[in-house]
Amino acid sequence: MASNHNQAKRRLKQLGAALDPSKVGWSDSEDEDLVHEVNIKSVRIGDIVMSVYPSENPELVPEVDGPFYEGAQDILRHLRWIMQKDKLGQDIFLLGPPGPLRRNLVMKYAEMTQREIEYVALSKDVTDADLKQRRELQNTTSFYVDQAAVRAAIHGRILVLDGIEKAERNVLPILNNLLENREMSLDDGRFLTVKDITSTSDTKFEKVSPRFLVFALGLPVPPYVGYPLDPPLRSRFQSRDVKAPEFKSQVDQMLHLVKNTKVSRELIERLISISLVLGVQNDKNSNREIQVPEFPMTIESLASLLTLVPNIHPRFLVDILYPYPLLPTCDLEQLSVIESAYRRFGVKSAIVEAGVEARQTSSGYSIANIDPVVNKSKDNISVDGYHYTHKAIASFSSNQYAAVGLTVQCGPSAFSPAEYFIETPYHCEIFSAMLLLHAGGKDFCLIGTHKGVGKSALVRHFARNLGYTIDYIPLYRDMSSRDLLQRRSTTATGDTVWENSLLVEAAIHGHLAVLDGIEALSYGTLNTLQRLCSEREMQLPDGTRFVSSRRYAKLVRKQTPEALEAKRLFPIHPSFRIIALARAGVSGQTDTKAGSWLTAEILSMFHFIVVDSLPSHEEQEILSALSPGVDEDKLRKLLTFSRRLRRDKDDTVRMLSSALSTRQLIRICRRLSYFENESLYVAVHKAALSRFMPGVAREALHSLMIANGIYPPKDDLNQIEELKIEVLPSREFPEQIRIGNVIEPVFKGGNPMLIPNVVFHENPAHTEILREMLKDYQLGDHLLLIGNQGVGKNKLADYFLQLLQLPREYIQLHRDSTVQSLTTTPAIVDGVLTFEDSALVKAVRDGTILVVDEADKAPTYVTAILKSLVEDGQMVLGDGRRIISKETDVQEGENYILVHPNFRMLVLANRPGYPFLGNDFYREIGDVFSCHAVDNPDMNSEMFLLRKYGPAVSEDLLIKLSSAFTDLRKLTDEGLISYPYSTRELVNIVLHLQNYPEEGISKILQNVFDFDQYDQASKELVIEIFEKHGIPIGLESDFSMQLGDVVSLGKPVLCEQWTRVPSSTKYLATKLLTEPIAVRGTWDIDVGKKWKDLERKEGRSTIFSEQLYSFDIPTRGEALDIAAVDDGTLYVVTTNPVTLHRIDPNHKRLDSLDLYEYFPLQRAPPRLRISVIRSHTGAVKYLALHNPSNNELLCCDFNKKTVVSVVIRGLEPVKSIMCNNLSSTGILIFYQQDQSTVAVLDFNTSEQHTLTFPQRIDQLYVIEPSFWIARGSRDGTLYVIMADKEGASLPNMMEPVQALGQNGQAMSKLAHIYGKEFAAGSKLAQSSSRDRFASIVQGCSSSDFIQSDKGVIQVLSYLKQNQQMNSESESRIKGSALYLERTQQLAIIESPRDGRAESFLDLLNPQTNQIWRIKIPLSIVGAMEAPLPTYTQFQVERFVATMCELPNGNLVTMDNAGAVRVWQVSSNELYKSAQTWKQMVGVDQKVLSVIYETDKDNDHLDSMFDEAQKAVGDQGNSDAQCQNDGKGQGSGGSSGIGDGDGGSGSGSGSGGGGVNGSGTNTNEDGRQEASFEDIDNLKLKTAGDEPEAISRAQREMHEQAMEKKLSKLEMTQADFQQYNQFMENIRREVRELRVILESVEAKKHERVWRKNQASGDLDDTKIVEGLTGERAIYKKRGEDEPELGLFQDKPKRMNFVFDLSASMFRFNTHDRRLERSMEVALMLMESFRGFEHKFAYKIVGHSGDGANIEFVTPGKYPKTEKESFEIISKMKAHSQYCLSGDNTLGAAAHSMKEIVEEEADDYFVVVLSDANITQYNIHPNDIARILRSDDRVTAQMIFIGSIQNQAEQ
Repeated sequence: MASNHNQAKRRLKQLGAALDPSKVGWSDSEDEDLVHEVNIKSVRIGDIVMSVYPSENPELVPEVDGPFYEGAQDILRHLRWIMQKDKLGQDIFLLGPPGPLRRNLVMKYAEMTQREIEYVALSKDVTDADLKQRRELQNTTSFYVDQAAVRAAIHGRILVLDGIEKAERNVLPILNNLLENREMSLDDGRFLTVKDITSTSDTKFEKVSPRFLVFALGLPVPPYVGYPLDPPLRSRFQSRDVKAPEFKSQVDQMLHLVKNTKVSRELIERLISISLVLGVQNDKNSNREIQVPEFPMTIESLASLLTLVPNIHPRFLVDILYPYPLLPTCDLEQLSVIESAYRRFGVKSAIVEAGVEARQTSSGYSIANIDPVVNKSKDNISVDGYHYTHKAIASFSSNQYAAVGLTVQCGPSAFSPAEYFIETPYHCEIFSAMLLLHAGGKDFCLIGTHKGVGKSALVRHFARNLGYTIDYIPLYRDMSSRDLLQRRSTTATGDTVWENSLLVEAAIHGHLAVLDGIEALSYGTLNTLQRLCSEREMQLPDGTRFVSSRRYAKLVRKQTPEALEAKRLFPIHPSFRIIALARAGVSGQTDTKAGSWLTAEILSMFHFIVVDSLPSHEEQEILSALSPGVDEDKLRKLLTFSRRLRRDKDDTVRMLSSALSTRQLIRICRRLSYFENESLYVAVHKAALSRFMPGVAREALHSLMIANGIYPPKDDLNQIEELKIEVLPSREFPEQIRIGNVIEPVFKGGNPMLIPNVVFHENPAHTEILREMLKDYQLGDHLLLIGNQGVGKNKLADYFLQLLQLPREYIQLHRDSTVQSLTTTPAIVDGVLTFEDSALVKAVRDGTILVVDEADKAPTYVTAILKSLVEDGQMVLGDGRRIISKETDVQEGENYILVHPNFRMLVLANRPGYPFLGNDFYREIGDVFSCHAVDNPDMNSEMFLLRKYGPAVSEDLLIKLSSAFTDLRKLTDEGLISYPYSTRELVNIVLHLQNYPEEGISKILQNVFDFDQYDQASKELVIEIFEKHGIPIGLESDFSMQLGDVVSLGKPVLCEQWTRVPSSTKYLATKLLTEPIAVRGTWDIDVGKKWKDLERKEGRSTIFSEQLYSFDIPTRGEALDIAAVDDGTLYVVTTNPVTLHRIDPNHKRLDSLDLYEYFPLQRAPPRLRISVIRSHTGAVKYLALHNPSNNELLCCDFNKKTVVSVVIRGLEPVKSIMCNNLSSTGILIFYQQDQSTVAVLDFNTSEQHTLTFPQRIDQLYVIEPSFWIARGSRDGTLYVIMADKEGASLPNMMEPVQALGQNGQAMSKLAHIYGKEFAAGSKLAQSSSRDRFASIVQGCSSSDFIQSDKGVIQVLSYLKQNQQMNSESESRIKGSALYLERTQQLAIIESPRDGRAESFLDLLNPQTNQIWRIKIPLSIVGAMEAPLPTYTQFQVERFVATMCELPNGNLVTMDNAGAVRVWQVSSNELYKSAQTWKQMVGVDQKVLSVIYETDKDNDHLDSMFDEAQKAVGDQGNSDAQCQNDGKGQGSGGSSGIGDGDGGSGSGSGSGGGGVNGSGTNTNEDGRQEASFEDIDNLKLKTAGDEPEAISRAQREMHEQAMEKKLSKLEMTQADFQQYNQFMENIRREVRELRVILESVEAKKHERVWRKNQASGDLDDTKIVEGLTGERAIYKKRGEDEPELGLFQDKPKRMNFVFDLSASMFRFNTHDRRLERSMEVALMLMESFRGFEHKFAYKIVGHSGDGANIEFVTPGKYPKTEKESFEIISKMKAHSQYCLSGDNTLGAAAHSMKEIVEEEADDYFVVVLSDANITQYNIHPNDIARILRSDDRVTAQMIFIGSIQNQAEQ
């Protein structure tokens, strides 16, 4: 009965309350004022009743503004649950999606039950001191102040912990005991307990109030980012999931909130539907393909806006809540999902034309004007009576609805437009949107799609128009959440106090707080402002509370303002607004996804306005307004170009577009209008900093500029001359500086101590940069010089300042620079915190130039501070002072520094990227500065510099050094070497050379290159470059002379004697025909157009040998023959296709002429030979190519640039042989083996004489024009052929000769008799048998043999001692020989024995009967035969090498593969070169000793010195001569026996000075010419020679190691060779890849400062905490804890799909496509070795057999060479034996599907295919479709194959 009674009673009460709430004592009402006045005894929800006690501190009882879901059942259920838990005394945890709902629930509950709360917003910066107790100092004693948790426990309040998932793991466990047992020990010795405290005297114990409760609010962690919940902590809470309210509750709530009847329910329902659809996505469809960012649950925040402007465009409303679809980070799939949800509920965007980017939909209203409301009454005094409030009326016009006038809060200053702000329609629209949101009372955030779209400018415009003062707060990454609110400091007496941050000051005074760069803050820092943004309430670390002015007004009714102030309660000024600025595409973290900072929590804090780059016509308008007089035409070009960049699909190009932000464009235009002949091309390159881009991007930029009509400037020759730096009137009394056409007056009155004074040698390149700097300086820009190290950035900066006499301050940044250290340095003096100004502040104050060096080393957030200074002219110092640029910004009573008008910044930074492990300073804030890429000066300028530094160093050496360094830099640009060698290193080398000329250059080069001593790969590259330029570099340090050996031959032996038999029968020619030469066609040849550079490698760097240099002829076939003409030009003919290469006289460049069309394809390529045909005068007439197989001659005339083909008539269609002994007189003679016809072509008369003889000829020796010797082919008889009567021009009569062997030697054939004599009557001949070196033919001339009566020819041969048998390969490869006229030696190259790739070059000197034998490496095509039946099977006779003599007497050899080597063969020159080389290398080490000098008189000193010298000499270096030729390395002591020539290991030496042999001595005295013997004696003896035993042991060790390695790898020698061959081909690419991967790795392990450590370096920001005695005031360097959930712990997955179809194998011989694929596979395996944890890669193949043949899978990576080799062998074998067919598509599709099965950071699929897809009916569109099938995967397809260009897709 009673319960019924109660129920009835309650119903009555409810009725009564509804009718007349004011009378009822029991009220359900939401009317807050009544709740406070009527003292309520209890609250009842459903069946739960809770008693209510009046609070002691009503200001701590929260209030929820406005109606809160009245009567919504789901909300009431939550409240009932909370009440249950409250009665049970259990702590609760509310989980749910981000947004203010959970917090409001708690607040609502506290308000109903009149509970006081303590609110703590957690972030990762919260420490236990913020929860328990904090120490403060007062009157030099420290005491403790209770913090939130302790206060709540003692006073029985509700402790609200907001953002549990953000607190670091070790912070919350301090509360564990408090939560569980309500006990806790405090730092000041007190103890919190639940026991009743009996004795009042014992203050050690504090009782915990029984009403104390903890309410925790947190996000569920797996879907959201954060630290997971600690299990012990979790077990102490009761949890409840608070989802978004039901649809109906939300709609009702909105209708309650919107106080405007024009707003239809239907619109509200549509908005809420969208929020529910795009809101929390349930896990049921967690595998939906497309992840759409969450829609925030904050639809109700639109209420105030709708109330004011009911007709606003609905899409505008959605956009301000949910900006994702407008940002560049949103991809198309996400966009389509979002758009379809919008369309579904009828929220359409404005119609967008196809060409225009999607922009924020306008609100439909635009601002007309803003008028301040003037009232002098007391309404405009703020609630607490301290500040004035100002209002204005903003009237908006609309083209559909009536105009609206809204009252907006505004600032005190006069309204004015912002300077330099041109309001375009687009910006006007954004400005209107900003005003609307401002009127609606919300804080808003401007998101820029790129940088430089004008966010800061818009904010300035907004503030100026509303008379606001901006408090500009730059945010940076290591800013803690506390720094946003307060900072500790001390008073003058040394007491600790808290100072408000700018944000809090702004809240008190009603300023505009601009938070710049919220994307930079680390995760969770901004969330501490959540309450400030949504409820305008805030609690500061020192216990001060801020409430909104409405709430304050209510509290004032109960208590006096003074009482509230004593309780530290202040109102927030109604005009206060936060404007956040952010960039969409970046994130604060280095390795996270772009835009990941924009979480749902941040979405719920602000309203968003997306700012995009301006539409083109508006941009043009702005640019022409800001830079009047700019050339319209250039401007238009510039804009079309930048627009084209911004719209490009390609990532590399888009990357460039950020460099051309509007800000940069304005700068370019100002330059264009100020300096008339400025080149656009250069300006764009400069702005984009293209010098430091990857090659691909630079190319793309260049071609785009050309395509848009921006051309590179013409090189004016006179311009280059002009550039000089002139100081007028004189250097002593400078008035003005003139560089080129730029003039600037010199600054007067600077502090001379601050003006730099440097040694600077002017040179064209640097002068050019100085001129550009001066231009920008005149325009008032801050300068940024970016370049590699050592290119003179500091010198340029200092010299620039020196010329202009500008004083400077200098800061050097480093990785530990912090924002504080840039601005002020805190210090404690007598217990008081003081700040000392840094150079930056001094420069700003005094107007000096600030030079910031190494700007890239500092973390980017530190340098971002510079941006705020340069751009916005505002900056806050650590001690609360502000730097401002305009006096109008000065507030009353503020501590400020005005920026001096002369202040400029000159920032120096290294270029971005590896190996400068700097941060990408440029990308972050580069566009605020005017950038100058400083590069190494060009060769010309570099030579200027070097000559100044080393006037005594030979010009030639300087040029060599400079060009070597240029090459090294090329390698750096290509990414092969990571270290960029710069002018700085070069200058140091030259300085050393200048001062110590006698030291060898190699020693000096070591000063730079010893750094690379241990990095094998770099070392090889460096050595290779220097060897190429012929500079000995000391990295290998063992200099040696590898010269040939002298082989003594003994006297030549008489072997044959040929005698004339006058009685023998003479045969006349049966037929003699004379006719004109048969010429076919004259074609023009295209020569001299395409000169390519030859990679010429100098031979004498570390090793001195006869080889001067070498280079390779680029050919795919073999090299056939080589010839030289008078100026040293070389001609080389190669096959496949037939090409004639012309090499310029310096042998640095080559021009290739394709002769393919003149030599039709044959089964085997033609074996062409070259002859140089000269006329009588000796000038070169033709270069003739003889094709033996079809008896044709191709004559090229390089003067007339024509080519003619000559057919040799009268010959049989078999191989013909050309004799070119007489070609220097214009005659060529041809014969054929075993035929009787001889053709004589005389190019002087253009006639061909054809002779037919009765005897068949086997071999013909042409000795003189009318004296030939022939060998008959049938009987081997020798014939002499001569004219039958005197004076006949042609020999036409054969006469047999008797030939007899002598001295028991058999007859042998001579291969060739050389026409030139080396001594009277003696000619050299090449012997064709293997047992003789060569022969001397005596008496072989017509005068001796025919006219004289003797008629005897003697053949003397040099015999070989031991003889080997010929093998069959040798019979195919013939040795070759050449008579060197200038040194009178015969050069012989024998075909190599046993197929090895080396042989000897023998120089035979018939005068001394000696051979100088030099080792020569050879590569012979076709020696390593392929197992396939290629044309190499049809064996052709080959020469082992071909040779020719250069005009300077050097010998050129060329082997079959086209390797050309140039040898110095004159012994005298060789001797001289060796001497100079030794000096250059500096091998001869003097014996060193230390001599101390005293201050006695000098002559005494000299005598001492002489004695010392003698003593040293006696120690074993006795002979003066030892110093010239390095033989005298005595072994000290008395013995003084010099080691002998180490080369041959013989220790022959005389005593004393140990000079080897006598050759050298005699040479010193008299004989002029040096012989090879002298050279033999010259062999080096370096100081570091090891005893023979050691080197032998080392060699053995090496051989063993090699064997062991191979046996460990189980590879055969042949396999290993093939593997090495592959490795050799890809070595370069592997390096490039590894350099890139290393830089990725290096970036990742960037260490940071970890704060709150108990030991380490003192943290400046915590100095005051240190005073108060806290412990955790240190910071340490440590690995950065990766931002939660954002870091890459999963590898990037990559699939490489190789085409291994049969066609790959079949066409491999055609273009090596299979081998190239194998090389790619090997390159991948090698490059990723060691990075597998970052890149999980997989190599699969596809062929006719299947679409997925696995070769390498993650986890099973090849460990050794053998495994790598097996994998590529498998690939080869597979391709060889598989079925034909093509699975390209299947393989690609399979890979795309399979790769995403496992979680990864990123996905890549690369498919290689040979492009024969048309045979298999595959359409490119199919391929494209598959490659685009999954948006997470980046897929690329690479086509190989040169059969047809089918790879276009």
